[in-house]
This record gives sequence, structure tokens and C-alpha cells, in this order.
Amino acid sequence: MPRSKAEMAAIAERRIEMFRRRRAGESMESIAKSFGVSRSTLSKDFTRAYRSYLEEEKTEADVWRRFQTDRYEELLAAVWPDALEGDVRANEQASKLIDKLCRLNGWDVPVKAEVSGPDGGPIALASGSLEEMEQLFNIARQVNEDDTEDEEEMGEDEDADAH
Repeated sequence: MPRSKAEMAAIAERRIEMFRRRRAGESMESIAKSFGVSRSTLSKDFTRAYRSYLEEEKTEADVWRRFQTDRYEELLAAVWPDALEGDVRANEQASKLIDKLCRLNGWDVPVKAEVSGPDGGPIALASGSLEEMEQLFNIARQVNEDDTEDEEEMGEDEDADAH
């Protein structure tokens, strides 16, 4: 039998209070006792409420993403004919808009990265000790620094080409 509006309102109020008290650090046992329900009932209620909250957040994000996608697509439609006619500025704008659409919607192809050892070989780990982990982090840090330097040099080359 479906719950009445009054019952649904009471559950909603209980959930709000439950979240507030849980965030404040109160135990599930104490909260359950104060509401006169078992810990199991409160736990199920907490899980249902949290799932509902996450679903609402996902829905909001989906709506916002769709709204932004529509805006970018409208801008893209405005510059597209000029871009196809060879207008360099319109082409750059179209390219940037396409990049934004890809990032916003997760359409970019994932980048596969691999950190390798000396001469491109595997990194040997014998025990997973703290010392070995530190060596691994140092290798990864060096790779990251090298990539950053390469990107900076590419940016400088583009700046030089523009002048």
C-alpha cells in the first residue's frame, strides 16, 4: 500500500535530521534509538536517502551538461559556414568549441601513459618496499617534469612562429 503524503513528509524530515546528526558525528545507534527504529531500519533509510540524493545530483549535472552542450553547439553552428569557407579565425573558433564539447561530454579518447625503466624496459620491483616506491615516484615525477618542459617549449615555438 502506498504511503500517504504525511508519511512521506515525516520520512523526508527524518532523513534531513538523520543526515544532519550523522554529519555532526552522532552514531547510527544513537540516531536510531532517538527515532524509535532499529539500526538496520535507519541504515536502510540512510542508504535509500543517499542514493536518492546522488541520483538528484546526477540528474542536475546531466541537465547542466546538456544546457552547456546546446550553447556550444549553437556557437559552433554560427561559425561553421565561415570555417568551411576557409576563414582561419572561424576555423580556430570552431576547433576550440569542438574541444570544449569533447571535454564537457567526455568524448576525448583516454590517453594511455606508461612509465618505463631504463632503456624503455620494465621497472623492477622486488618487494614493494618504501624505498622502491620512492624510486618509482621519482621516476614518475621526472617523466612529468620532462613532459611539462616539452609543453612549455612547444608553446614558445608557437609564440615564435606567430611573430
